[in-house]
Amino acid sequence: MSSPIYTPGNEPYLGRELLFQFDNLICSCLELNSKCAPASHSGSLSRFQHALCILVPQTITLALSIRELVRQGYLFGAKVLVRPLTERAVTILYLSKNPDALKIWDAGWEYNKSQGSNKWSSI
Repeated sequence: MSSPIYTPGNEPYLGRELLFQFDNLICSCLELNSKCAPASHSGSLSRFQHALCILVPQTITLALSIRELVRQGYLFGAKVLVRPLTERAVTILYLSKNPDALKIWDAGWEYNKSQGSNKWSSI
C-alpha cells in the first residue's frame, strides 16, 4: 500500500519542467528574502519598503502553500491559491510603478478613503 503522504522524492508530479521552475523561483525568493529581511529590522523604511515587508512574506507563504498542495496532489486547492498569490504580486508591481498609490495603501485600502462614499453602507 502506498503512503498517503508524498515526499519530495515520490510526489506525483515530480519531474515536470514548470514545477521545477516554480521550485527554483521559490528558492530564489526565499534566499533573497533571507538577505533583505534582516535589513528591514534596523533603520527607517520608506513607505514602499514597509508595504513590501507585508506583501513579500505573504506572497512567499502562498507560493509555498501552493507547492505543498501540488506535492500532495491537491491541484484544486493549489489553483484556488493562485489568485491571492497573483493579487499580491500585482499589488507589489502596481505600488512600485505608482508611488502615489502608497497613500491609499497606508490608509489600509479602506473603501471610504480610496473611492469616496461606501455604496455598501446602506445594505
